[in-house]
Amino acid sequence: MKKIIKAISVLLVAVMMCTSFSMSAFAASVHDMQNEVLDVANGEVGYTGTSKYCKYGEWYGYQGGWCTTFVLWCFNKAGNNLDVAMYKNIVPSGGNCNSMISWYKNRDRYHTRESGYTPKKGDLIFFDWSGNGSSQHVGLVDYIDGSTVYTVEGNCSGKVKARKYTTTGSKPYNNISAIMGYGNPDYTSLAKKGTVKQTTTKRVTTTKKVITTKKVTTTKKVVTKKPTTAKKVVTTTKKVTTVKTTATTKQKTTEKKATTTQVTTTVTTTAKPETNTKQKTTKSKNVPAQDMEIYASTTNLEVGDSVELGYTLEPLNATAVVGYFCDEEGVIQIEKGGEIKAIGEGTATVVVCANDEIYKQCDFTVSSTSAEVTRQKTANDYVEEITTSTSNIEKTNEQKLNEIGINIQKLKNNNEYYFVPLAIAGATVVLGLLAFVIRKCVQKKIQDKDDENK
Repeated sequence: MKKIIKAISVLLVAVMMCTSFSMSAFAASVHDMQNEVLDVANGEVGYTGTSKYCKYGEWYGYQGGWCTTFVLWCFNKAGNNLDVAMYKNIVPSGGNCNSMISWYKNRDRYHTRESGYTPKKGDLIFFDWSGNGSSQHVGLVDYIDGSTVYTVEGNCSGKVKARKYTTTGSKPYNNISAIMGYGNPDYTSLAKKGTVKQTTTKRVTTTKKVITTKKVTTTKKVVTKKPTTAKKVVTTTKKVTTVKTTATTKQKTTEKKATTTQVTTTVTTTAKPETNTKQKTTKSKNVPAQDMEIYASTTNLEVGDSVELGYTLEPLNATAVVGYFCDEEGVIQIEKGGEIKAIGEGTATVVVCANDEIYKQCDFTVSSTSAEVTRQKTANDYVEEITTSTSNIEKTNEQKLNEIGINIQKLKNNNEYYFVPLAIAGATVVLGLLAFVIRKCVQKKIQDKDDENK
């Protein structure tokens, strides 16, 4: 019987060692991960989307500018192919270009173009087309050839494209001067995690040898003793609850609730309920946020308008460090407390980030103002004066005439066809009125002479 048990144990050890070696054989290296990300990205070259829909936005849950969602989608798919969690580990879970830059800056893995950093395959590359210090586009570095940078980018005129940037390329879209910086994902950290898994599996194999000894019978005895001790603990907890409920009946209702919650969390501490209550409150303040929702009364603004972009965290008692990011600073300006101020025409994406982990975003569209609004502060209130420009009055009149079937614009464009007929008609009316007046005057003179003769 002993020989059979030993043979089975040796067989189990051999099987576990084979599985551990197979895991190490398939552990993804840095080179494998970089190549897989770019293989996935290059496989998407030619895909066409719109500003309202693309498959990457459908995966992420946001439809709009999709250069960022394309990059995140590539890391997620490559990670699934290699069974490595790249998404949310070496790239953020979401956001726009500027929030991604902030994410890498916080990890000391962002490098500006001026720093002399040599980009690597699988790096994120950020662009500043307008030259205002804010990034409006992101892609993936494919490879480097001298000073030429080859990339794969999403949402390039609505397509996934393979592009290159040189020192002599046309500005700004093909010149390296448009490159703002690089985000370097920490592929090495994921490769190291693969080796840790390998060592843990070997340790498991050694523990199984101990289980096959005669001490199995002693473990059974221990198991039979543990339920008895557990029952004793349960009885003591019941006694504690009865003591606390009787003690707290003389106190307020709020104090009752605090002590009973402490009983459910820590049973052993019965002497100082006040300190337990403080410990519970401090724990509730450190509840991490699991999700976030953002809201605004409107996303269609005119220049000069302001709107608050608020947020709610889940669970309700969660705390988080929240930041706001915008990809086009010339369109909107983010004030303290999430106030969005429209300063220029265009569309801008605003991202709200909680704890550098949860990202939500929305687009604001800003149009030119239709009226000049000035406010004069009086002693008691604000008096609002709206001065409408002449062009707006003409526009309103045109709309009214169009409603009754007169196309003013068409008449303006073809004035040579109706000016002469209108002039003739006007002259005819004037001459008719003049003839009528002369006739009346002649008739009156004739009547006056007749009266004199009589």
